[in-house]
Amino acid sequence: MVSALAEEILSESGFADPSKAKAVLDQKRADASQVRSLMKAFVLATITSYTAEDLDNLTYPKLAEKVALSEKIIEIKQAILGIESTNVSLKLIDPQEESKSKANVDPIAEKLLGRR
Repeated sequence: MVSALAEEILSESGFADPSKAKAVLDQKRADASQVRSLMKAFVLATITSYTAEDLDNLTYPKLAEKVALSEKIIEIKQAILGIESTNVSLKLIDPQEESKSKANVDPIAEKLLGRR
């Protein structure tokens, strides 16, 4: 019974099946591109005392606060090192805002800028 359970766990985990392992990894990569994951990555890159699990326990406003703090940390580190500020920040794009701004583009300006 234990052997059968172990085999089932190994099979489901993806370690024994390369195609399943790839599918799991691809799904996790897609998950990592979601807003909350991007925010966590930004914080983890600058505040090394946190773990991903610590950030999982934060509310969205608290996580956003940590992202803003991370942006400031980068700014301060650049100043300390004498590097011109690059204004590194996590840009979240609202799809509705994006479509509205594209709808309001001046076609003549687009031609002048060589985008059409």
